[in-house]
Amino acid sequence: MAKCIVNSAWMLIVALAAVSCRGTGQSVEMHDTEQSTWSRSEEFVYINEDSVSQRDIALVVRYGSGYVADSVALTILSISPDSMVVEEPFTLHIPHLGDMRPAEQRFTYRRRVVLGHKGEYLFRLSPTVPVEGISSVGIAITEPQITE
Repeated sequence: MAKCIVNSAWMLIVALAAVSCRGTGQSVEMHDTEQSTWSRSEEFVYINEDSVSQRDIALVVRYGSGYVADSVALTILSISPDSMVVEEPFTLHIPHLGDMRPAEQRFTYRRRVVLGHKGEYLFRLSPTVPVEGISSVGIAITEPQITE
């Protein structure tokens, strides 16, 4: 009986470890810009292993006091594993800093989207003109946020 309890406990520990090591589908990837000016396209690859769960996709921008623009116009290009290509304009309205300390802002791009194919998704963020004061740009793909 004691051996059975020990075996059951061991199996439970192994099962919990396997679940805790499994990916949650959360991904945040950032790329630094050159000399705090975002002027080049930045590409991000997301490996999708779950083709049924919903995800939120956000653009992430880190910036400092050198940012003086009112908005940032960019193009987002997405390529799915089945080679479907979507390109669309997007505008970021980044608030100015009052305290002059660097800040990070997230901008919702898509809510509750299902990435319907397993494999590599490519996202390319391209500013239409160079933007000073932006030190990093990125993309965050996360589980949907519950909002009331």
